[in-house]
Amino acid sequence: MTQRPKPKPKPKPRREPALPAPQPIGDSDPLADARIRPLLQRYCQLAGVKQAALGPDHSELRLPQAERPFFRDRESLRLAFSVDALERDPDAEIAVLGSPFLSQLLEAIRARASRLSLGLIAPAGAGDPRRVELAIPVRDGTARESEKRLAVHPIGRLFARVVLRAGAGVEEAVVESDVYDLSTGARVDDDLAGAFQDLEAGRVEPADEALAAAAKPVAAREPGDLLRLLLSHLRDKSTERVAARRAAAAGELATELDRLERYFESILKEQSSEEAIGTVSALAARRRTEEIRRSEVRATVHPVQLVEATVVMQRAEWQLESARGRRGTFSAQRSLSGAAAWAMTCPHCGRPPAALVVCRHDHCGCDACSHRCSVCAEDFCAEHGLAECRVDGQPACDEHARVCPSCRLQYCTAHEGVCAEDGHAACVTCLEPCGSCGRMVCNRHAEQSHADAPKGRRRLCTACLRNCEGGSRERVGVDEVTECASCGKLVCAAHSAVCAVDGQMHCSPHLRRTDTSRRLVCGQHRAGCVQEEAAIFASDEVAACGSCGKLVCAGHSAECVEDGLRHCVTHLEPLVDATGSHACAAHRKECHVDGQVFSPKGVEACPVCGKDACARHRAACGHCGRNVCTADLEQPSRRCVTCRQLAAIADPPDDVLTAARAVTGGGPKSSRPWRMARDHSHVVVELDLGLRRKTVFTLRHGETVPDSVVKHALLGSKQRQ
Repeated sequence: MTQRPKPKPKPKPRREPALPAPQPIGDSDPLADARIRPLLQRYCQLAGVKQAALGPDHSELRLPQAERPFFRDRESLRLAFSVDALERDPDAEIAVLGSPFLSQLLEAIRARASRLSLGLIAPAGAGDPRRVELAIPVRDGTARESEKRLAVHPIGRLFARVVLRAGAGVEEAVVESDVYDLSTGARVDDDLAGAFQDLEAGRVEPADEALAAAAKPVAAREPGDLLRLLLSHLRDKSTERVAARRAAAAGELATELDRLERYFESILKEQSSEEAIGTVSALAARRRTEEIRRSEVRATVHPVQLVEATVVMQRAEWQLESARGRRGTFSAQRSLSGAAAWAMTCPHCGRPPAALVVCRHDHCGCDACSHRCSVCAEDFCAEHGLAECRVDGQPACDEHARVCPSCRLQYCTAHEGVCAEDGHAACVTCLEPCGSCGRMVCNRHAEQSHADAPKGRRRLCTACLRNCEGGSRERVGVDEVTECASCGKLVCAAHSAVCAVDGQMHCSPHLRRTDTSRRLVCGQHRAGCVQEEAAIFASDEVAACGSCGKLVCAGHSAECVEDGLRHCVTHLEPLVDATGSHACAAHRKECHVDGQVFSPKGVEACPVCGKDACARHRAACGHCGRNVCTADLEQPSRRCVTCRQLAAIADPPDDVLTAARAVTGGGPKSSRPWRMARDHSHVVVELDLGLRRKTVFTLRHGETVPDSVVKHALLGSKQRQ
């Protein structure tokens, strides 16, 4: 049998000399941080930057070509680590928290040396041969016997810059985490942490990698998971600093809010209109919200460098199996670089578990970072499900966990519904019925109607949402709008009304109130009065004048008492003989004596002049007996103008002779002279019968029968007909 040659030992890596201890800085420098100078010295060694000490708190850097872009392309620069050093050298740059140089240094480290590997920590002893018992219970499962082996674990800690901002204050600090096992996520014991610090400070040399040749390396956690773990620890270490910054910001916020309140209160006192008061109040609320948000503490963490080393661990593993047939592996570690006991920590959170749980994805975790699905009742770890459903706060595994597309929050399938808008799934908290059609819609597809809508603020789906086109495009429901009969636009009840004439809905721009009745009418049914052109009337409030055909309102028109038609006041006159009645030009008469208007029955034509005269201005002629107008009746003789104009006639016309025979009973013609006169309607004939007896008769033109006969004698006058 051939004997295998022994492997040659690898040459030990050349170790850089230990970093010089930083010089103490006076207590008068509140911005000084003891971690800055060791960080700078380590960077100078790794990047080839020459550092020359000019004093205890004063040094000069000479930068190689590759490092100059990080420091504004400078070949060299002088640094002051205190205010006193800066006073001695005003051209130097101060290297304190918040300084530009510190930001440049951190950027250079992050770009060139984000990871620093220190090597292997030398083992201090051999493994423990005794059997390891798993004293932690497995929930609803069993554990098989352990298997022990050697493994190489990475350990390390993170340097980071933490910037706290709240209001106008900014606070910056460089913090470092504790030493963690980068594969298990557990904090290492004090002995191993001390060995790591000795190796980091250069007080010990890294061990030969051949010492760990028989051990199997264990990979570190994923970078994202590892960063989350270390940043969580840094956040815990910065709790006091954050609390102090928050307390200071709260005091500054109270002062600023008090100032804003006094400022806007003085402005509100100067406002008089409701619109101006509303505008100022909205501005005050917005400024208050902005100030509250600005005063919130915001922490920004910039990872600078991960310092890591490797250590040989004794590892014990158990195979776990749940009642549902899920399998997982749990391990315990014991460092060989110290007198450490077996460490049993959760593979996920790194804390000592009270109970072990097998995840449905065939790995294990502790009861603190595992949950039981409220839908399928199967166990899962924090990475494969959600801890709280947003609806009921119960856990759910990744198979039954969903992300609501509406609220972007996680929920379980037990509280899932379907949005009627496009059929997508959403949590029941985001699903509510549409206030118009009743369909279930999510918050993303739902809209809120305007508070001034006829039915108030409601939740509406997109199919039931309308914009009122009669106002400022307020959002209203489809059941709250009607198409305007004038323009066809959709208008709500708040910006529309019914036309009083046609009974149809119209938007407000097409409606006007009439000036008299104050009714709302649309443009099609608006009309004007010819007597009052600026006034607005409804079409059923005006009518065409029966005389001129123009439109007139009731106030400027009336009915003719004779024909019952409406006429404008221009063509109507009140009747003297019919109180309260009017008549048009075709159905009224005017007394020519005094110009007053009467009904056709209230006047008669004067037989003398043919003009109309009322009863008050008519009188009987004392000679011919006719009723004549007072204008044609002479006083005091009380004879009409025609009777005063009687003249003798030798040869009377035949019709007069015929009428005279009828008056005289057919006797012969008297030898005495006849007197005759003509007027508008009659021929007046006076017959002298002797003995001072006279007969006066009237004969209408073209007739042969006397119209009236009056006999005059000494004893008086007598009218026969």
